[in-house]
Amino acid sequence: MTSNRRDRAIVAGAVILVLATSSLLVATVLQAKRDGTRALEELQVAQVGQLTTSMDARVEGVFTSFGNFVNAPPAWSAKLRDPGDAKRLAGLQALNPKARTGYIIVDKDGVVTNGTLLRDPSVIGQRLERVGLDLILAGEPGLTPVGASATTARPSMVVGYPLKDSSGTVLGAFMIESDVSPESAFSAEVAGLKRGRTGEFSFIDKLGVVVASSNPALLGQPLNEPALRHGATGFQRSGDQVVVAQEVPSAGWRTVFRQDAAEFEGALTGPLESALLLVLIGGAVAAVVASVLLGRRLRRARDEQRRLEEVSAVREEFISIVSHELRTPVAGLLGFLQTTLDHWESMTDVERRRAIGRSLSSARRLHSLSRDVLDSSTIEAGELIYSYRVVDLSKEVSSAVLALNDTLPDRRVTLALPGAPVWVRLDPERIQQVLTNLLDNAVKSGPSVNPIEVTVEERGDVGRVEVRDHGAGLSAGELGRAFDKFVRGRTSTVSGTGLGLYICRQIVEAHGGQIRAESREDGAAFSFDLPRAEVIAPTRA
Repeated sequence: MTSNRRDRAIVAGAVILVLATSSLLVATVLQAKRDGTRALEELQVAQVGQLTTSMDARVEGVFTSFGNFVNAPPAWSAKLRDPGDAKRLAGLQALNPKARTGYIIVDKDGVVTNGTLLRDPSVIGQRLERVGLDLILAGEPGLTPVGASATTARPSMVVGYPLKDSSGTVLGAFMIESDVSPESAFSAEVAGLKRGRTGEFSFIDKLGVVVASSNPALLGQPLNEPALRHGATGFQRSGDQVVVAQEVPSAGWRTVFRQDAAEFEGALTGPLESALLLVLIGGAVAAVVASVLLGRRLRRARDEQRRLEEVSAVREEFISIVSHELRTPVAGLLGFLQTTLDHWESMTDVERRRAIGRSLSSARRLHSLSRDVLDSSTIEAGELIYSYRVVDLSKEVSSAVLALNDTLPDRRVTLALPGAPVWVRLDPERIQQVLTNLLDNAVKSGPSVNPIEVTVEERGDVGRVEVRDHGAGLSAGELGRAFDKFVRGRTSTVSGTGLGLYICRQIVEAHGGQIRAESREDGAAFSFDLPRAEVIAPTRA
């Protein structure tokens, strides 16, 4: 009961911890969303501000360049059809033969006195009606808003610079029209600023007409949203859009960026909102299943503790078994040798041979037990060394059976071999160890009057060895654990360390083979397969 109450307390604490952690994560995600949105807005304002500053500097540079050019000698006369002005304009136009717009000279009253690429030559002598022209004639360079053009069919804006005499009196203005179209260099440059699906960068003049934009459909069109034309500068939200506006003082323009709010924030807030949803769902699910999972883990921990206790008990039993198993052959070896030594003179040759044979059997048993224990540790450390060569499997099996006959001459062993060699690549010493263990296992498992049957045969691309006894057989549980460590045969009376079959499996698998145990009607059979090897016959001279 105490253990169950402790487990329930641990589960409850885990659930509380999960809920508290989920709440903290929710608060963190929401704060991250607010901070990220604020940083995104500041970044967009900074980008638009940088673009605006750059454009303002460029317009100022254009005015400076125009001033240097216009004020260079010879002086402009700004008189009607003045041949000097006409020649000079023609020379300028010739410098750019692919130009779509031309140059215009007006006098102080705004009357056109000369021009190139004029759509209607009769415009010379008439006043040029352009919004903003009066400001240029007042003495300051400037850009006029978008309007009808005198040199192209498309709407255009005008870059104008006042013409003055030596006393500073305004004589007129030098003007160049620039069409507002996707083909213009300015429009192409701004088109590259497009952001995502709805993000647009635009420059609009003082009348709210689009001079350049990353959306070509807006060029030359008025923007009717008051927030874009005359609203506050900086970052603002207008309906479902975000808007950033900055003034370009030298041009009288506005830089405007606008984008759908969902797309603007989507790259940042989308993952955060997904994370928030996952946190909420995960927290709820974790709170529900925490008790189940933790309860199962606690039960597994208790089971593992019991298993470790069982392993410890098995190890204790193993130490006891090894001590007993080693003591028996040692005692037999010493006893036979001492008896032989004490009665050597009175013993016949047959008695001496029998005593020495029994001593040899005990020594072999002692060697087998100690080898199993040492090999088990070496296998687990991955340090068991193999020395492979191609040999006839039948000869190896015959050698092992012969050794058993020498040790137990009264035990009947039948050996069935194929008519041809079975060539395999193996370590002879290790395979002899496997065969010895299997034969020893068969000896222990059946009455001495029952034969042991050993068979060698070819099975496709493998050579198979089977050792069959006529003992008690194997139960289903014993079949599943036959090759595990410390499993000692089929009855509690069977001697051994419980390592022999475990070592057999490790050695056979190291050779790339398989070993198996089967229960038959009148006993059990252990067999293993080893891959066959190709043997190249020597060529004759």
